[in-house]
Amino acid sequence: MRSPLRLLRDRWRSRLQRWALRRQGSDPPQLTLASARIYILPTVPGLLYAAMLATMLAGAMNYNNNLGFALTFLLAGAGVASIYHTHRILAGLRIHYLGAEPVFAGDPLSVRFSLVNEAAEAREEIVLDWAGSSDIPGGLAARQARTVCLPLATRRRGALPLPGLRLSTRAPLGLMRAWAWVHMEPRPLVYPRPASRVPAGSRPAGEAADPGPRVQGDDDFAGLRRYQPGDSPRRVAWRHYARADELLVQEYRGGRAEDSLWLDWDCVPGDADLRAARLARLVIDAHEAGSAWGLRLPGTRLGPACGRDHLHRCLAALATVEAPVEPVP
Repeated sequence: MRSPLRLLRDRWRSRLQRWALRRQGSDPPQLTLASARIYILPTVPGLLYAAMLATMLAGAMNYNNNLGFALTFLLAGAGVASIYHTHRILAGLRIHYLGAEPVFAGDPLSVRFSLVNEAAEAREEIVLDWAGSSDIPGGLAARQARTVCLPLATRRRGALPLPGLRLSTRAPLGLMRAWAWVHMEPRPLVYPRPASRVPAGSRPAGEAADPGPRVQGDDDFAGLRRYQPGDSPRRVAWRHYARADELLVQEYRGGRAEDSLWLDWDCVPGDADLRAARLARLVIDAHEAGSAWGLRLPGTRLGPACGRDHLHRCLAALATVEAPVEPVP
């Protein structure tokens, strides 16, 4: 359970982030941090440093000590100079969104960014963080680029909006803290998590297929039997399953010239998320079988084809079909 202080800090940070989003709007996949969007405030050590300078100044004035004045103003000048240098570390920094490999709902998404320092000076201790995760890539040498991966939790399928990305630094002296908010427009895909495999005579896998055309002769229909793990999805009696909610497999005498397998959204029971999960399971099973197959979704028809590219196209379509739009966190 989080402490009240932590809750208050998170609430305050969320308000600041929403204010920054209203002020700046969404950002493109590539941008350069302008000075106007960089905020800077003293840290706790910075406030203590200022209090120490005030005490030193009061003592120098009380005792009319020129050496005390000189030391106070020297340290004050160092503090003022740190404001400029802390701000400079972020000003002009380029951020590129490199993308994220799609994952199944519930798995962490690894989002990649590139930090590019086009200046002739090094940039020290740049911290990227969002949604409770952080990565400290360290310093960036002059005209150097660095790739940073940040994890992002996923809960459901669909196009996942990226949370606000915060870049911050306390270098070089730790007296000031500068930060900037970045709200990227791209939304990486999260595939539906496939339904579990169907045990014999138990819950169905939930896909639908059109049986291929028969060949006259030695492909006579022999009957139906219960589904068993490892049975080809092509032989599942989907129309019977849609009517009776019982998963049976068609058997034939001799060979059968099977046409391409078709998985149909309309023949699968359940709500949108359950349909997507069941179809994702049989899409993967059909891909592992190595034969051609197609997918019918509302307003979309993919295939028939085979291979990893076709698999990812179908999973991407299942990720977005009738998926609710999530707001930007």
